[in-house]
Amino acid sequence: MAELELDTLEAKGLIRVAAIQPELEYLFRHALLQDAAYESLLKQERRALHRLVGDALEQLYPERHGELAAVLARHFEQAGEPDKAIEYLLAAAQFAHDRNALVEAYDLFGRAADLLPPPSPSDDEALRTRRIEIHFGRLRTGFSFLSQDESFAQIQPLIEEADRLGNLRLAADIHLHGALLRMYHGERTDTSPELKRSLDRVTEIAHELNDPLTAALPKSIVGLFQVFTGDLRAGVTSLQEAAPLLEQKRDFVGSSFALVSLAIGLARLGRFDEAEDASRRATEVGERGDVIAKIDAQIGESTVRSVRGDLDAAVPIALKCTELAEQTGATACVVASSFVLGDALMRQGKFGDAKIAFERSGTIADVTDQKIFRPSIAAYLRSTAASLGDFALGGRTFEEALAEARSVSDRWGEANVIWKRAETEAKGAEPNREQVLSDYADASAAFGEMGARPYQARVLRGWGEALRGLGLAEEGDQRLRDALALFDEMGIEREANEVRAALAAS
Repeated sequence: MAELELDTLEAKGLIRVAAIQPELEYLFRHALLQDAAYESLLKQERRALHRLVGDALEQLYPERHGELAAVLARHFEQAGEPDKAIEYLLAAAQFAHDRNALVEAYDLFGRAADLLPPPSPSDDEALRTRRIEIHFGRLRTGFSFLSQDESFAQIQPLIEEADRLGNLRLAADIHLHGALLRMYHGERTDTSPELKRSLDRVTEIAHELNDPLTAALPKSIVGLFQVFTGDLRAGVTSLQEAAPLLEQKRDFVGSSFALVSLAIGLARLGRFDEAEDASRRATEVGERGDVIAKIDAQIGESTVRSVRGDLDAAVPIALKCTELAEQTGATACVVASSFVLGDALMRQGKFGDAKIAFERSGTIADVTDQKIFRPSIAAYLRSTAASLGDFALGGRTFEEALAEARSVSDRWGEANVIWKRAETEAKGAEPNREQVLSDYADASAAFGEMGARPYQARVLRGWGEALRGLGLAEEGDQRLRDALALFDEMGIEREANEVRAALAAS
């Protein structure tokens, strides 16, 4: 456009100077003017201009292709060059993922998928592979915020197509992701043929490839869910066997999750030095991985510190972790970190703040159908509300939470619900004596059978205090002495000293 024409447009108030250096640049004064000018171009002219701009950006800024990938993708998309647009959309998705913008990355993968031609029997292997990789990239990016229905709707066609394609490594990764999703939402190998089939298929592929790293992954997935559902000893053993190999495979979300689960399992067993070592290793892997791996590592670290009784250290880590998870849209991580935060705050006596954390955790767990967390969240929330004087809290009841835990064979959630039901009932003005004592006895036995010594110690302490409150001082003192022995054995000094002081005052 001639300089005189630009001056005329500027004089009429249609455009304005945006920059003089390094070159003269004008902007429209209103977006509607820009739209009108754009719409006045013929379709063929638009395509040619977009191609020119795309080519110019490629040549002028070769070192900024990642940063400009989304812009380049748009220009080549409008220029009618879908293959080139897809390449830049994938680069833009990776760039967004690396900057913790998970939802943006998910959407960019979706745009790339929309540019693919419809599936056809005549598709060659390269196109079929590219289609699977794009859809799988989208699913992995959305792992932490997609609902169960959305995840399953996306994973099943990918599993079937990957098996037909015969790309063994790609098929193994997709089967592993499918298994992780199924176990995350409450399925177990003895009740889910689809889950068992995926794990068995990964094992078969590992043997075909002679790949011990891939062979370790099914065991690690089963191990991490054993930890979260109460089979602590078996889960820790499986994860310890797989850990050296897991640290090498950083491109699979289950790798970091499994290393964190090992730290949590060891902490639940009261093996704190080992737990802290596992947490440190998970953090090292997380620093080399993506944002989910980093958040997982923080969840593990805050959990280990909380279970060990170091609440002052656990709270800021959990708070930071929750904020990062919120910023990135990683809803699954928000659920876990908010629960850890709520538990630590509750044990500090900050019941109002704890209630907010549990409510946030519970709301997202309900929306995304996270069965692995919901029973415990409901139980802890009701106990916290009772500490604030609210015994008529709405939402999931103890009985409903207990039924849900049992429906997915979650012994850990079941023990938590029974413990918190006893704790809540004991806080009432006229507690049901029989239920309180029965629930404390059952919770203590359940945690004891699992080997969860820190939790058994805390149940015994609550049980002893409840017995004292019911006028059974001698029995109460015995439970407190049992709790003290466990706290001393594990080196949980603050709680041991509190119990010691309570016994001395009797």
